[in-house]
Amino acid sequence: MSHRIPPPWGRHYPPYQIAALVRLLETRGQPPGAVLAGTGLDTGQLDDVACRTSLLQHLGAWRNALDLGVRSDLSFQLGRSLHLPDHGTCGLMLLSSGSMNDYFRLAQAYQGLIAGTLTLEARTEGRDTLWLLGEGAVRELPDTLRVFLIEQQMAQLATQVHDLLGSEVRPTLARFAYPAPPHSSMYTQQLQCPCVFGWHRNELRFDGEILSMRPRLANHFTAVALQTACEGLLAEFEDSLGFAGKVYQTLQLLPDPGVGMKTVASTFKMTERTLRRRLAVEGTSFSNIADQVRRSVATQQLQRPGTSVEQIALITGFSDSANFRRAFLRWTGMTPAQFRRQQQERRTIPSPLPV
Repeated sequence: MSHRIPPPWGRHYPPYQIAALVRLLETRGQPPGAVLAGTGLDTGQLDDVACRTSLLQHLGAWRNALDLGVRSDLSFQLGRSLHLPDHGTCGLMLLSSGSMNDYFRLAQAYQGLIAGTLTLEARTEGRDTLWLLGEGAVRELPDTLRVFLIEQQMAQLATQVHDLLGSEVRPTLARFAYPAPPHSSMYTQQLQCPCVFGWHRNELRFDGEILSMRPRLANHFTAVALQTACEGLLAEFEDSLGFAGKVYQTLQLLPDPGVGMKTVASTFKMTERTLRRRLAVEGTSFSNIADQVRRSVATQQLQRPGTSVEQIALITGFSDSANFRRAFLRWTGMTPAQFRRQQQERRTIPSPLPV
């Protein structure tokens, strides 16, 4: 099952994360209106079970929180305040998982039902079980916002394990793909494990024995029933993407994101003219969507050591590297070399592992 992040403009998610952010900031003297400014939301919608929000609206609220100059522990506090039942049907399914192995598997498979800008991949390496947090969709966000999102997700994942097994089960190590921030001293306190900065990826590790542990609320019949409900939600989610969203996902899944409109139209069994007309109805065009996908692929490929600009140009469907460089400059305001250098500067030499 794909765990790609959906198009950011679609309204798919209940506003519980934004509501939690508003509540936290209210306790710190910040009015809800300041958090919701520019998001198109009001406080009444935050309590409306029918309300659906987009990732862009979530990003707007998170940006507002940072602009308010709130304390640096807000991201961790927000992540720790979001327990599995807060994530609706998907969270309840995870809470009733029959095993921790099921939890990791299902959390990855159904992550599209939970609002988030980072992709999650569960892995087993040696004697460890870990979450890898992919930054592909947030690489170009301001560093302060990007770090905020990673901190929140790390705290949220640690909280989920607490919900399943109890607060005595903690991560063994957290690693971050950026230099130590000014408030790095609070990481160990908030995540309750050693933390390493300047690593080549973001990861949260647990002792591999966690997979043999049984969640406190494990219930096979409940988990199966809720998984069926989640399948239905995913189907509704696909329908709610709109035609533009389906074109976006199709281009993401094709081996060549630079394919032309004719190829994509054929996958939908329609003519190019029909595809163009249907996208226009939704206020976009094939070229706009293709640019978004190629930009996403290009920025991810530029993170990989040893991948040349010529190779990336070929992967993203450009006829030559010069055309790719011009397009990348238009997308990001930087050349590929400047972007790659910026990403490298965000990392330091890996710190020695804590003992």
